[in-house]
Amino acid sequence: MRFFLEKGKYAVLLAVISTFAASIATFIWATIRMMHNVYDMFRAASEAHFAVSVAPHMVAVIDSYILAVILYIFSIAMYELFIGKLTLPEWLIIKDLDDLKKKLSSVIVLMLAVTFLEHLVKWEKPQDTLMFAVAITVVIFGLIFYMKLKEKKGEDEK
Repeated sequence: MRFFLEKGKYAVLLAVISTFAASIATFIWATIRMMHNVYDMFRAASEAHFAVSVAPHMVAVIDSYILAVILYIFSIAMYELFIGKLTLPEWLIIKDLDDLKKKLSSVIVLMLAVTFLEHLVKWEKPQDTLMFAVAITVVIFGLIFYMKLKEKKGEDEK
């Protein structure tokens, strides 16, 4: 049984490969969307409302890039935690699951901010926008509180 449990760590390669492939696919998809937006931007440059019509689409693409980054970080983290070390910049090295949660939480906060900005740029129903802002604020504060709590716990243990 010990042999299977020790070698079972390679089952994590399924998560590594699939999230890495999803990250690449999302980067490609977002790039194609961005190129399409740039084309639309130049096509609509002579129209008076072109900035208003293009801005939400650009922000949505930024959201897609952030999603691709989340998938990439998760892929790297799973590999580093279960398989072996990689040569990475210091800020991307993940030592344990708490490191992974902190990194993903910070990127999720950024993604939520961009999602709110996308919603704000459309500005269709002010009351819905306010409720959306409150919901996102609660989630962001929850994530920040969790990260600070874990950070304080880590300092107390040292």
